[in-house]
Amino acid sequence: MKRSKKLLSLVMGMLLAFSLMAVTAAAYDAGHEHDCAVCSEEGIQPRLPARLCYSCMKEMDSDARWNANGKLEMRFWCTPCGISTDWYEI
Repeated sequence: MKRSKKLLSLVMGMLLAFSLMAVTAAAYDAGHEHDCAVCSEEGIQPRLPARLCYSCMKEMDSDARWNANGKLEMRFWCTPCGISTDWYEI
């Protein structure tokens, strides 16, 4: 009885180890170039920052510009409250 339990636990341990290796290998997928129609990662764009007004808790309006160094700068303002931020780099 002890021998069969040890053998069963060994087999179950090996099954667990091989399944974890298979899941890791499937998730890695280094050879995929993302040029197929299924993957649309090229079309995903980053979101612009948003900010809530700390006074009225409404979303603040934003304005963006490029500075002399070529970096994007943004500022936010709340129309009902009149609160605004300075320009800062993103």
